[in-house]
Amino acid sequence: MEVSVGSVTSKGQVTIPKKIRDALGLRAGDRVVFAIEHERAVIRKVSAEKMSEILSRQKPWAESSLAFQKKMREEWASPQS
Repeated sequence: MEVSVGSVTSKGQVTIPKKIRDALGLRAGDRVVFAIEHERAVIRKVSAEKMSEILSRQKPWAESSLAFQKKMREEWASPQS
């Protein structure tokens, strides 16, 4: 298991350590998904799979389905990196 340490800025931003970026194949502009699994945070690179497909597997939802649909429409309308 690869372990590295980062820090959180006052704006809640985190720099992903180079070893982790390299291991996940992350490049500038890539999208990642953060998930809570039990008491751990997990980061995954978003593949060609749509964000809506990835997020639809995360349960339970904290927002209404209409709010989720609106976010997905906005995502699909925005250009991808």
